[in-house]
Amino acid sequence: MASCPKCGTALKIWQMSPYCKKCGVHIMFASFEGQFEKDRRISEMSMAFFRYNMVKLKTAYVGGLAQKLRIAFALIPLFTVLLPLGSLSIVTPFYNSSVTYNVFDLVVSGIFGGLFVKLGVFEQGPVFGAVAGALQPLMIAYLAMAFFAALVLLTGILGFIGNKKTSVLMSVFSVLGMCAAVAVKVLAMRVDAAAEAAGSLVNADSNALFLVAVLLFVPPLIASILCLKNPPVRVFREGDELRVDYRRKWKKGEIDLLSIPAPIYESAEDRAEKRKLISEAYQVEEVTENG
Repeated sequence: MASCPKCGTALKIWQMSPYCKKCGVHIMFASFEGQFEKDRRISEMSMAFFRYNMVKLKTAYVGGLAQKLRIAFALIPLFTVLLPLGSLSIVTPFYNSSVTYNVFDLVVSGIFGGLFVKLGVFEQGPVFGAVAGALQPLMIAYLAMAFFAALVLLTGILGFIGNKKTSVLMSVFSVLGMCAAVAVKVLAMRVDAAAEAAGSLVNADSNALFLVAVLLFVPPLIASILCLKNPPVRVFREGDELRVDYRRKWKKGEIDLLSIPAPIYESAEDRAEKRKLISEAYQVEEVTENG
């Protein structure tokens, strides 16, 4: 036997009225009303969640001077991979090659030019063995410096995960990048010494540009410290934090959707906007508090 979808009262077979005699709900559209009530709450929470995240994004990147400097300075360490921090050349009767310690020449000459493959062969020999052995940790340190430069940029891009988290990570990666730049210089000097011992067949030279590489990690370090001392102030729309909290509890299954009040929160701004929409829809003067 059929029953009312709202109160469960049994419906008589001769009942012709579309309304339930007990609760008065329209039987045909009862499910629509329930869905409307659900959609009403979901819509309010979804819009609040969107505005909430937009405020977080805005304050993460342009919430203050420190945040603007952080995202701008995050790109600077990448220039370390363009600096010619030194060079290495091999001149023999059967093989000639040279490479500069920057990312482009290392890829072109070192990888595609076959220098690294040759050095792997030379490592077994008495003349080039020391040079090849010293070059390997240098390349690792150089790659580490480039890796930390990329991580600094990544943390700048991911500023929305939190001002403190981003600033701490950027500080750590900046310091590690500076240490890697110093390590590049130290290891490059080892290559220079090994090349000098190999005689005229190998020529290696490292310069003082590693100091520039170290200094390029300083701006993001300063910006991240400023962000820690000057966190951005987030100003959310009135009631949005409550709506987002209800949404979080609903998503976790802690509360039922229909147990959430509707509207969840109605500020003076919300009421004014609703009156404006009603007046525009019915083409009348703006509705007042008393209707």
